Amino acid sequence: MNIAVYSDKFSGTLSASEVIEVVKESFENNSIKASYFPVTDAGEDSSIIFKQHGIKVEKTISAEDLSGFKKEIELLNVSGDIFFESSLLIGINNTNGDTRDLNTACLSEIIESTDVIGLGGSKTNDGGFGLLSKMGVDFFSDNKLIEPKPNNFEKITSVEINDQFKKLNKKVLVDTSIPLMGNRSAIEIFGPQKGLDVESINKISSNIKRIIRLIANNFETKPDPTKEGTGAAGGLGFAFSEILGCNLVSGAEYFLEKSGLEEKINSYDISILCEGRFDKTSMEGKILGQILKKNKGTMYFLGGIYDHEDQSIFENIYECGEKGLNNPKKELLSATNKLISQIKI
Repeated sequence: MNIAVYSDKFSGTLSASEVIEVVKESFENNSIKASYFPVTDAGEDSSIIFKQHGIKVEKTISAEDLSGFKKEIELLNVSGDIFFESSLLIGINNTNGDTRDLNTACLSEIIESTDVIGLGGSKTNDGGFGLLSKMGVDFFSDNKLIEPKPNNFEKITSVEINDQFKKLNKKVLVDTSIPLMGNRSAIEIFGPQKGLDVESINKISSNIKRIIRLIANNFETKPDPTKEGTGAAGGLGFAFSEILGCNLVSGAEYFLEKSGLEEKINSYDISILCEGRFDKTSMEGKILGQILKKNKGTMYFLGGIYDHEDQSIFENIYECGEKGLNNPKKELLSATNKLISQIKI
């Protein structure tokens, strides 16, 4: 019986490696052999996981994050492409600040040094307007130039393109297929994770729609905020794709190809998929959803919370529950032991 364990991070509690450590120790104590794979969809912690699959660091550069703190950022060499994980500068763990006071402007310092940019795990909800403001797109409030942040979106009255604007030839990896606008928009789905209440979500969404119309006045081809993937990183996918001309690519598919896991997925009789929370968004571009779609063997969920309406996706579900937020390793060990009792039958 061949067993594979795939683990994404448990956001806020355990890294993918820590999850694997708990599962592996328990399996070995019960004489169960398995192969273990940390996985990512190119969002938060993707650089760490790429390195665990043998990807090397090309160089390290200094850059300021969204709060103005200087950080040393590793750029990876992935099959000749220079890869940058955007959450290293705009990630949800970079600051406890109000997302309405933050934007993506800091990314302009580093993207010229990269070929491939991974989106996901961001603290921002600015539609990528902050980045655009540093890339030749000017935002005005009654003829006065301002740097766009959600808290001042309502003040923006016009948008113009200046001579510095140019398209980028970059590959942008998205960790979700959810769009910036439309049904189940990114702000609506992911806003609460970043501290937004319903009133703020509605206000920001309304202003983003209005500002996109102002931006569109400068282009013959109208930007489409309902396109799949444009909601990644609080709408940064929209800015890269629809304004800067970049190619959006599934981060999960890119990772599976470059790590070599694409060819291994169906080599196992049993696959155990680990994630902090499995819900509807997990099947919309996330790494475990992509593994599920490709896998033909028996699959079990082992993780924090299972919040998907379809219980039949997996053979069985083993979750830590809310207790896992306070004692993640203890509760994961308990869930793992319950799983072991089934697969040893």
